[in-house]
Amino acid sequence: MDLGALQVLLGDTGIIVSEIVENNKASEVYVKTKFVQDNGFEWDTYVPYVDRRAGLNIVVEQALAGYLKSLKQYFTKEAMREWRQTEIARGLISGPVTSAFFNILLSFKEEFERFPANPNPARRIQDIKDAGYTVASVPRLDGTKGYNRILLPIPLHTEMSYETFSAQFKARVIRLLNERNAFEARATAKKSLIPDHKFSEVRWNEETKGENSINMTDDEIIKKFQLLDNQRNQQKREICRKCFQEGVRGTIYGIDYFYKGTNLWDKNIPTTGKEAEKGCEGCPWYDIEEWRNQLNNALKQNGL
Repeated sequence: MDLGALQVLLGDTGIIVSEIVENNKASEVYVKTKFVQDNGFEWDTYVPYVDRRAGLNIVVEQALAGYLKSLKQYFTKEAMREWRQTEIARGLISGPVTSAFFNILLSFKEEFERFPANPNPARRIQDIKDAGYTVASVPRLDGTKGYNRILLPIPLHTEMSYETFSAQFKARVIRLLNERNAFEARATAKKSLIPDHKFSEVRWNEETKGENSINMTDDEIIKKFQLLDNQRNQQKREICRKCFQEGVRGTIYGIDYFYKGTNLWDKNIPTTGKEAEKGCEGCPWYDIEEWRNQLNNALKQNGL
């Protein structure tokens, strides 16, 4: 990752990057980032951009710049205070031992020495990550063994997207799409379903992001969304990032079928913005129901 190129892409957004830090043991990579708000409020943190658990594997500067821009909104004083209050109220971390660690991490600062004595502190951090929280584990620079831990006040892995949906909008999407899991091709429990933009967020720009408004009509929602469970949503996100970075479109169950185009991204189509959506058409993950219908029709036409 070229920090100079990344900073040029970030321009005057109020996001300053200064260092790349690797945690080889966890196979995670972070960028040291300062978010500066319009009112002058600043916050320094470490943002993971390679993190298997969170479905992150960003290897090009353009994608990382877009990701950092999407996170800036969560680092205002008001947003951080509200996030802290919301997560305490949700009570996802309920065990007394792990809760002690979580409460300290709610400072959103680098923590190491304040944690209570525990024979397996890494397990406590793992429990917090398993609940969906993003915790950076940065190797200590003073030569001592261990990691400084930093909790990021951003949506949980299961909720993370370039847009955060209200409960009302999420319920509306699930209702309009008949609670049908597109990957499973059947109705499933509502609580397991996540509205997924067919057009991957990694290819959005400021113009296309504005089109994904909560004020969309029913027809627009049906056209733009499909429903997936968290596992498939994370899988699609990783596949779309890889496609964005390497220009190779993904498959489902290794089935090499694309009803438009091939497994390679059409180089005549822009990689981001409104026109980029044309390059997603025909990919199994873009519209799983349509891909399945097209595949079934192709099989019938060939007498299979």
